[in-house]
Amino acid sequence: MSRRIVRTTLALVGAAGLAASLSACGSQVASVDVGACSNVSDLSGELTEIPTVDCGEEHDAQFVHVFDIDQDGDYPGDDAIATAAEEGCLAGFEDYVGISYDESALGLDFIPPNENTWDAANDRQVLCVAYLTDGTTTTESWEGAAI
Repeated sequence: MSRRIVRTTLALVGAAGLAASLSACGSQVASVDVGACSNVSDLSGELTEIPTVDCGEEHDAQFVHVFDIDQDGDYPGDDAIATAAEEGCLAGFEDYVGISYDESALGLDFIPPNENTWDAANDRQVLCVAYLTDGTTTTESWEGAAI
């Protein structure tokens, strides 16, 4: 039996999840590098930039994959975006963490483009974030950690 990405653990905004409040600032949208660490509590509300911390500092989240949805034209809708984001994040999770999401103790969520950023900033980027589900923090990276 496989686990699905649960979209209710983070402080979500709307049915599309965290990204429903991702905001475009001019033609720029929030972005982050794979491997950047953060805290779940900082990933809520309207995001114009992604707050990060040094991975050697206490954190409970890490960006494990970043990819673009390969689609032009009109916004395809929240469901289509969520499906593409989930598929891409699951594949990227295993490549980064070194173990499948089904076998991992980590949770997984994503910040996809929303209709506003899709149209206003040509945003197609999905940010995939793994997080600790037990309320603890770490000072380690999860790259290749197989947890």
